[in-house]
Amino acid sequence: MALAFAGKAVAASAISTIVRKSFNYLEKYRKAEGMKSVKERLERTLPQVQVVFDAVDTERIRDQSEALDAWLWQLRDAVEEAEDVLDEVEYYKLEKKVKSGGNMVTSSLYKCKRLFIQHFNTTFKVGTFKRMADAMKKLDEVSVGVERFILLVDHLDSSSFKHICHQDVVNPRETSSFLIEETIIGRDTERDQIVEWLIEQRGDNQNPEVCNVILFGLVGIGGMGKTTLAQAVYNDQKVKQFFDHTMWVCVSNDFDVPALTRKIIQEITGRGTDVTCLNTLQKILSENLSSKKFLLVFDDVWNDERRTDWEKLVAPLKLGQKGSKILLTTRMQSVVDIAERVLGGIAKCMRLEGLQENDLLELFNKHAYFGVDPNNYLNLQEIGNHIIKKLSGSPLAAKVMGGLLNNSLDTLYWSRMLREKISNIEHGNEGVMKVLRLSYHHLSPQLKACFRYCSMFREDYEFRKEELVDLWMASGLIQPDVDENHRPEDVGEYYLGILTKKSFFELRSNMSIHRYDGTTTIGEFSDEYYVLHDLLHELARTVSIKECVRISSDVCGTIPEAVRHATIIIRNCTVISDFSTLKKLRTLRIYFDGTINQRDQWTVLKNVLNATTKLRVFHVKNCSLRKLPDAFGSLLHLRYLCHSSVNAWMKSKKWPIWFPSSIYKLHHLQMLELTRCLLVSWRLGNFVCLRHLYYSGFVIGLPPYVGRLTSLQDVHHICVPHRHGLFPSEIQNLKDLRHLEISGLQNVNAEEAVLTKLSEKKNLNFLSLSWQSDQSEADIDERVLNDLQPHANLAKLKITGYNGSRSPFWMENPILTNVTYISLSSCNQWQHLPPLGRLPSLKYLYLRDMGSVKKINNSFYGCYNHFGFQSLKLLHIEDLPALDEWVEIEDNLFPQLEVLVIRYCRALRNAPTLPSTLAYFELDDVGLTTLPATHWTSETTLLPKSSLVKLKISHCPNLATLELKYCFEDLEELRIRGCKNMLHLRMDQLHRLPFLKTFSVKDCPNLIAIQEEMSSPSSIKNLYIDSCAAYGTSLTNSLCSFTSLTTLSLRDCAMSALPSAEVFRNLTTVQHLEIVNCTELIVLDGIEELRHLRELNINGCHKLDKHLGSLSQETFQASDLNQKLRISSPFLLQWEPLGRVNSITYLTIDKSHRCLPEEWLMQNRNHLKHLGVLNATHLEFLPSTMASFTSLETLSIHRAVLLQSLPELPACLKVLQIFECHPVLERRCRKRRGCDWQKIARIPNLKIVQDIPSQYTLHYYRSSYRFF
Repeated sequence: MALAFAGKAVAASAISTIVRKSFNYLEKYRKAEGMKSVKERLERTLPQVQVVFDAVDTERIRDQSEALDAWLWQLRDAVEEAEDVLDEVEYYKLEKKVKSGGNMVTSSLYKCKRLFIQHFNTTFKVGTFKRMADAMKKLDEVSVGVERFILLVDHLDSSSFKHICHQDVVNPRETSSFLIEETIIGRDTERDQIVEWLIEQRGDNQNPEVCNVILFGLVGIGGMGKTTLAQAVYNDQKVKQFFDHTMWVCVSNDFDVPALTRKIIQEITGRGTDVTCLNTLQKILSENLSSKKFLLVFDDVWNDERRTDWEKLVAPLKLGQKGSKILLTTRMQSVVDIAERVLGGIAKCMRLEGLQENDLLELFNKHAYFGVDPNNYLNLQEIGNHIIKKLSGSPLAAKVMGGLLNNSLDTLYWSRMLREKISNIEHGNEGVMKVLRLSYHHLSPQLKACFRYCSMFREDYEFRKEELVDLWMASGLIQPDVDENHRPEDVGEYYLGILTKKSFFELRSNMSIHRYDGTTTIGEFSDEYYVLHDLLHELARTVSIKECVRISSDVCGTIPEAVRHATIIIRNCTVISDFSTLKKLRTLRIYFDGTINQRDQWTVLKNVLNATTKLRVFHVKNCSLRKLPDAFGSLLHLRYLCHSSVNAWMKSKKWPIWFPSSIYKLHHLQMLELTRCLLVSWRLGNFVCLRHLYYSGFVIGLPPYVGRLTSLQDVHHICVPHRHGLFPSEIQNLKDLRHLEISGLQNVNAEEAVLTKLSEKKNLNFLSLSWQSDQSEADIDERVLNDLQPHANLAKLKITGYNGSRSPFWMENPILTNVTYISLSSCNQWQHLPPLGRLPSLKYLYLRDMGSVKKINNSFYGCYNHFGFQSLKLLHIEDLPALDEWVEIEDNLFPQLEVLVIRYCRALRNAPTLPSTLAYFELDDVGLTTLPATHWTSETTLLPKSSLVKLKISHCPNLATLELKYCFEDLEELRIRGCKNMLHLRMDQLHRLPFLKTFSVKDCPNLIAIQEEMSSPSSIKNLYIDSCAAYGTSLTNSLCSFTSLTTLSLRDCAMSALPSAEVFRNLTTVQHLEIVNCTELIVLDGIEELRHLRELNINGCHKLDKHLGSLSQETFQASDLNQKLRISSPFLLQWEPLGRVNSITYLTIDKSHRCLPEEWLMQNRNHLKHLGVLNATHLEFLPSTMASFTSLETLSIHRAVLLQSLPELPACLKVLQIFECHPVLERRCRKRRGCDWQKIARIPNLKIVQDIPSQYTLHYYRSSYRFF
């Protein structure tokens, strides 16, 4: 909306700054003739502009006055135009600084051509200052228009209109403690947890200094059911009996302490009071609460700023008896934080997430079929199942949508509502967006702008803090610190923190055990990321209309002229019909689909660059051009440039992308991220404002003038060339570095290393030091590493290729007290590990490819009093072939360890006792004969307990048996692979794992089951059996006890038939079935009983093709197999029950015959969206009826060596890929000339070629659309 930028976010003070600077330049260069009256009018009207800004409602501009809304957009245009001209003047100042700033290569040339350059500088200034004067006149003309709205402002202040506009914000809803519905759905666990906490007595008298009243916060975005859950807890009989008084106060937006105190008194006494004096009110309240144990519910609290008001409110409450509780519901974690600080002690907090899908469906059905029998409307149930998937778990959305659909139980109406956006769904005063918009209203203008900016990213986008803050900075959304004591990055991180505390963002972590899989490196870079809830993303989209846009469809369109920030996913070069509308863009993110050819990419980039000269942010993803347009140099205002290519062929050939020389003119550039690009090193010094350099590509030598970039915060992938004397002097000048990665240290001597002065860089957070180990000398490496001592503030350290045998002195002593992450890799001469256990902050430790390390002992722990690694959460040991002994100390080792990975250590025969905190444990190619023991931690049982959630064991040749002890009872995932000598895994041990969800056993041919008579745990949801002979047979025979199974994978199993229909009948929850390489299988009887099957994969079962005998006549019901089917041969589609399936959306055939099964395809034509043939060597023609496949979007055929022509194809087809095709077909499909071109010309993504594409291209269409 206009106001947020041209209004309160810019404000008259910001406009005044632009005006003041502009007139200073005009007067300095004597270009202010005739401008005195303009300046005086602006100074006179700007206060009036501020009055209008303060009076209008950001959310109701159009309701108040369409003319006012239009004027605000005009004002924004004028302000930005003036800002652009001012920025251009600043650009030419930077250009002059670059040309005369000591660049040894260009300074002499500059002197020789000084007069020539001065002539052009004068020309530029004349044109620039004329535009500056014109911009001031334009701003004056628009500002004068404010006089038309002064009367309107008086009307808004004096009339009831303002009250009407704000009544839903000041007091949006009054809640009470009475439940509207008799039961709440899907919140039993949360309710019981809160009730248990409220009535617990433990800890009430433990600390006399803690306040008598304890706080519990219930946090969640609007519409999650916080109030309903609080009502259920409040009315629980156990709660009523436990407290002397229970009180319910709806706080809402108006945090009026006297009014709230009166409400509390009224709740206690049952009668109101007319007393207005706060002191008297507090006396009355304290008298009523004294020596009473109470529960007070504060519902819908918003105040997270006025601490004094909180202190006044809770002062009399602290006199309650110990054990009194306050239950607070809010949308913002920051509210709980401020209340916690005021009350003292530690608050408990629960974040309320969305309902599970089955609970949400139950709630939806309750409202959608209110007053009728759902069984009479079976035709609506499938539509309802799809509708709830778009509600993002929101109970409010389910109620609103259900209530709307209850008005008309008609298929057409329900189908239309399925297509409707949730932002358009309102039902009386219960609009979902209306509820969420209240949260948005409470944000400051700066935070509103930052939140809206995120609308151009896709849903579920994982925002990295550095990326988002860089974008906000470059787009001008971060207001500079007045005192200049904080970096703009610090201000941006503060903004992000506030938005997270106010529940607009959800902070997540890759360190989550349920997310961690052992393949990602945790801790090197931030493992945290931020996500917008789907409903909040929709809110961002609705409040950013006309300002931000995201285009991802194949339909050609025009971007509205007012848009400032845009993301465009280009699947064809005509997706934007008119580039002239982009001229006001400040942010542009372009993502090329993998099928867009280089010529079209060039055309798009050239047109975009010529039209978008005002850009501050330009991000190009998946560009395969080897040379980029010169027009990059025209983006004088650019602050953020990101270019990346994922062209696998170009990478394999190691061919760089050539950036034009004009890029070095981008003197305003603050963030540069490039991959596979060729840069001229000595010209990087032109980026005098550069703060962040993320670079992976080709640089002709170390940038010799990188020391001039005094604002640089991050230096990635800097390689020191041979005999390069400038290295130390350049690095020592970068005093504000936060991130430094240096490779090629074999070319540095000790004297040069000292000159870097790394120990003086107190802001350095990340340091990576890398040698080419086969080119370095041990004694030199040791001296260099000693002299590269970092400052004690360092948080992350990475050493690679170090050829010395000894540790540097600064790792032998506990100097790096703040380091949280250390990685030592490919240091093959390093014999004795440093005493890293003495580092108090170390959380993540990686040891990889350390060929000379033989022992892990007390010196590594760094302790002589049985304490080591007190903060370590992750320990990853990989490829230490000489490691044969791991000495264990008595106790308290790794007290916080959560992840332990040991790989490729065949000589290792023992491992220390596992701490009880361990959640992820992986062994791969390790010489252990038994699993390590577990610490005894239980206080209530004689058996040890463990927090272990995931256990993975692979290729351990000495492990003959696996003892799953009772201490592993929290285990959720168990995977065993390649343990060819493992003989026993007791079936009854699985019963000791009541929470086991995933069980996978692969390539263990000698494994046998013991005590088969015991059934398997019913908790298992995912079962994978692969090449396990007798053990696989045992598991298959006991499938009937896997009653919670959703995914079943059977690979290389020696069976001629599937389990019986009776067994499958018990597996009522199976949705995914995979049968691969079961070469003895001859029948499919039984799978017809899998009534909820969604995906089926049958491959490599060769005998199935030869046994088309008498088959079961049972068929799937309409609600069964309807998503994905993958088969090895089309003959399988003649089988029952596959023969009568009629609603498949994805079909993949691994091996084709002369033709595809046309009859079967015809009966699925209304649902089939994706059709793929992977090995079409025998395919001669496609079905002539393909034009009638009304839902087909993707057709992909590989190795179509006999296919010579195409039939008419459906109009809905978006992707056509035919690889390794017949030469005739390629000629017939040539653009504009081929006989079949007219049949395919309309298809947006088209690729028909004779060669073999890269693996990336083969699968591109399946995953690429999820990047932005």
